[in-house]
Amino acid sequence: MKYKSSDEVVKDLMPNVINLVKEKAFINPDQASDCDALGILVARCLDWSGEDIMEVIFSALEDSNYHDLNQRLLKTYQDWEITGCQ
Repeated sequence: MKYKSSDEVVKDLMPNVINLVKEKAFINPDQASDCDALGILVARCLDWSGEDIMEVIFSALEDSNYHDLNQRLLKTYQDWEITGCQ
């Protein structure tokens, strides 16, 4: 059995997972974007935990080398937490 990297596993599995979510979660699956489906998947997998969802966002931005945007979003999120806008 050939070893697959995490990138290869994602490329193999995620299109199928995203399509399944579109089919089951949307009335018109063809009108739903991959981002819409992935958002539902992340939210449900993390039991709708805003803190965990934000952690996924920060990780995705870092992995994509959006370091400045990630820092700005993190600062905004920390400010939001401090003001009690939860």
